[in-house]
Amino acid sequence: MSAFDAIITAKNARPIWKKLSESIVPIIGAKELKEIVASVDQLKADIKQNKYIPSIGHGYLGYLKSAGCTRFVPILTADDMTVYYLIVLALQEYLIEDFEGVYGAYRSVPKSAKKVKDPEKEDDIIDPYFRDTFSRRAWFKDWSQFTDLLIETCNDSTVGNYVLVSDVANFYDTIDIGGLINNIRSKVPGNDEIVSLLGYFLNYWDRRIKGYSPSSKGIPQEIISDASRIVSNFYLNEFDRKFIEHCKTEKILYLRWADDIVLFGKSRIQLENTMHQASRLLLNLGLNFNASKTRHFSRREFREYRALSLLSSVSKKNIGAFDRELRRFSARYPSKGGRIDTVVKASLNFLSAEPKARTLFAMSYLREKLHEYEFLSGLNESQLLKKYLLYGNIGLELRKDIEIVLRHPYAAPRATFLSLIRKYKIRLLKEGVSASTLKSLVDRIEMESQDSEINLSICVPAARAAI
Repeated sequence: MSAFDAIITAKNARPIWKKLSESIVPIIGAKELKEIVASVDQLKADIKQNKYIPSIGHGYLGYLKSAGCTRFVPILTADDMTVYYLIVLALQEYLIEDFEGVYGAYRSVPKSAKKVKDPEKEDDIIDPYFRDTFSRRAWFKDWSQFTDLLIETCNDSTVGNYVLVSDVANFYDTIDIGGLINNIRSKVPGNDEIVSLLGYFLNYWDRRIKGYSPSSKGIPQEIISDASRIVSNFYLNEFDRKFIEHCKTEKILYLRWADDIVLFGKSRIQLENTMHQASRLLLNLGLNFNASKTRHFSRREFREYRALSLLSSVSKKNIGAFDRELRRFSARYPSKGGRIDTVVKASLNFLSAEPKARTLFAMSYLREKLHEYEFLSGLNESQLLKKYLLYGNIGLELRKDIEIVLRHPYAAPRATFLSLIRKYKIRLLKEGVSASTLKSLVDRIEMESQDSEINLSICVPAARAAI
């Protein structure tokens, strides 16, 4: 009996296919779900007969990062996502190791994935890239624990008054596949067939660009995000182990969320020396820090930059404190900057949940920001629905927002609006948006998306079928 017989099964694949059918890019439809047994059996046969090769995929979905720089998320085929996810999920207990102060390596449990019918608390600040994760609650819990720890640490004078932040440059794109697979092989003895298939997939997942030339670096920033999140966190395990010990010796507090790191210490020079050591450790992994995103703060400056007092007021449902902190952030941001994307999403969630918090200032400030493409394009479907339920006049506002999105070339926000219509059609109709209006909006997006194969061939037909 092959190792694949127990892993590559329709039962195991069904939650993955269900999630793909509900994704912003629904590459699986009702017809494919009905044929899952035959499809997965054929996939397994191809693997066992060495006939399987990763596909060129459906294309890439573009998200705006900053100033025109674009994050392209590959939309892989159902077969390739099945292979990737079933292997990683089968190995995740070996790959996930808990380190004090390190967050983002939570476990995924596909069997618990459920269709989201209404906006949830977990949507308040979630990154668009993680919108389709199997584990929104786990994501939110991990993120909340990380944020709570930042708040607590910023109020603790014993950690020192200096903070240094950075992130790993081009993290997913620069992970060394050979080194990654060797590390997994040493960690997971007796699973050579499975690990070899994972290595094969990672060598060829980007055939749309590389053709039949194997890639030596880079893992996919795929649409569900969990598999690559688990693999990338595993890649940093040895760095975490060594760097945590170094920081303990130097009395530095090290915190990490995914590829973002935060250091607390007694002096700037101490933190810079620690970053030098971190850079040496990353060098062994073929990675380096992003110098342009490396910044010094005092604890107070860092608390203000991250809007931690505002997030604390949201967590405690303190309406008065929220209004004060939002006013302070809005006055400070033009000159000192800050995590305004987090503030916008946290404010949207709080105002949606707490009618008494809807002061003229808070409502006006949020409305103004949500008319800007930078923030509008970063909302997911349920966040958009919250926006429309909060401000009303949904049909007109929806049309205005779509026109804002269509002025920019990025495909992902267009796919998000199509997904909003597909997922929340019933609620939108209930709120007074006519079916003819929804159809005209889909037509409008289609007309302006002629350069997006994914929107034209997958997202538009799915939205139209839902109406």
